[in-house]
Order: sequence, then C-alpha cells, then structure tokens
Amino acid sequence: MIFPFLFQRFWRKIVSVKGMRTMNTRDLQYFVALVKYKNYTQVAKLFKVSQPTITQSIQRLEREFNTQLIRKDRVHRDEMVTRSGMMLFENAKLINKKIDLAHQEISRANKRQIRFGLPPIIGKMAIFQLVESLPDDLLQRLKIVSVGSHDLLKQLQDGKIDIAVLGSNNLIDEPGIYAHLVTSLPFNIIVSDHHPLAKRGAVSFKELADERFVNFDHQYVHYAALQAYCTYAGIKPQMVAYRMPDISWIKELVRQDFGISLMVKNAIQNEPGIVALDIQDPIPVSFTISVAVREGYVLSPEEETLVDRLKELK
Repeated sequence: MIFPFLFQRFWRKIVSVKGMRTMNTRDLQYFVALVKYKNYTQVAKLFKVSQPTITQSIQRLEREFNTQLIRKDRVHRDEMVTRSGMMLFENAKLINKKIDLAHQEISRANKRQIRFGLPPIIGKMAIFQLVESLPDDLLQRLKIVSVGSHDLLKQLQDGKIDIAVLGSNNLIDEPGIYAHLVTSLPFNIIVSDHHPLAKRGAVSFKELADERFVNFDHQYVHYAALQAYCTYAGIKPQMVAYRMPDISWIKELVRQDFGISLMVKNAIQNEPGIVALDIQDPIPVSFTISVAVREGYVLSPEEETLVDRLKELK
C-alpha cells in the first residue's frame, strides 16, 4: 500500500529548489525503467542516452534521499533494488503518471479541446438535450469519444478524456474518480413485433428461459444487468454477445427476430418493428447514469457549463 503522506513527501522533494538539489522528473523516469528492466544498458538505449547518464541520475536520487537505492553488485540483478529503492519506485510511478496527466491536460487546454466521453446508448438518449442546451462555440470544441462505459472509465483514469457520462448498475465508487449521480432508469425486454411475446405488455424473466438473447459484450452495462436478472430468475438462456459499435445493430437483430434483448427503457422509444416489454420481476439492478471527472482535475468555465448541463439530463 502506498501511503498518501509518502507520496506527498516525495513530490515536495521533486519540486524543491533548496540548496544544490538538481534532481528532475527525468531522473524518476530513468529509475522506474531501471527497476523494471534491471539493466543500465537497456535503459540507456530506451531513452537514447549514454549509460553514464543513467548512472549519474541514480546517484542524484541517492543523494537526494540520503539512502542507497541500487546495490552496487550488478551480478544478482533480481536483488539489485533495495527496500528504499522499492519505496521510491512505487511512489515514482504515481508521480510519473501525474506528470503525464498534467502534460495531456495542459496540451488539451492550450488547444481549447474538451475531451468528453459519451456511451452510445446514453448518447442516443441525451444528444438532443445537449445540442439544445449548449452554446454553439462550446459544442464545436467537444471531442466526443463514444465507446462503452467500461472503456470510458479506463480512459478517464488514464487521462485520455477529462469528463465522461457513465452508465453503471451501481453507484460509481472508483479511486481517483468523482462521480455525480444523475438518474437511474429501468430496463425493458425488447422483442420483434413478429415475436409471440409482442402482444404482451409485460413479462417475467422465468418465461424467457428458452429464448435467445442478443446482447452487448462485457464493456457495456447491459451485459452485467442481464446476468443479474438471469441469476435472480434462476435461468440460463442462450446468449450471443457482440462487440457492437452502436446500439442500432442490436436493435436491428431484434427487429429481424434473430433474438430478444435487454435494453434501458429510454433508449427504445418510437422504434419501428420493436416492442418494449416491462419486466415483472423485482428489479435487481437499474441503469444508473453519472457524470464523472478525475479528482484534482481543474475544470475550465466552459467545462463547468458542460458538467452542469450533463447533471440535468433526464
């Protein structure tokens, strides 16, 4: 476990200008690579510098922290890093990641870009509200990434996007992420209007044991929701999961009566050839929509406007 106070201590040392300290962030990059590869020559080639440059970098770090980080015996490479070295290694990885994030955030800010994640299903439900409520100049600055919520969360954590609307089956509780709950929506079963169930207004999941479900793969919330409903009802229907780029593909398969599917209610309004059925079972999960940003990310005034509008989605 990396304790916050240790991270803060190492960070203060990096930005300090006291005395003759000359340690820089590149030293930490060299050090992390050396711990990983345990080979000075390999690290030098990786960064396209001389081997003495790597050696001098490690020496600066050892002077800075007044401890031995790398053992001089390079024969036993698996034991070359001291305990102090491993402590610095773990914290240096966090610091390097923070610096990389800062580069990405500042680069986008200078370009006046807003990297924004919007899952396809929520996008179909929300795009009209966003276009109607946001100023034209802000809309033009949006760089929308449209993939499943699982992938968007990873991109948000990695700094590839700065703001995201995420779908989930539960409240989002991820380290380093601040999420504001917007709403929770029920799921429906969708069938072709030629399907025998199409004349029903509602259905129990136990009745669906012999049906073939067409579903998104695990990157979408619907995959886990369907599993939860099936487990609750004690059934194991045939399932075919696809990595579809758009929900319209799933709808088309259902429309052609290839199978039935589970879909959030608001995403299936006014769909020709498709009938939405209420689920009679007690709801084990719902489709939760949240607005998420990285903790510590400084929103611009335009991004604050975007987040405020996203919180008003219905």
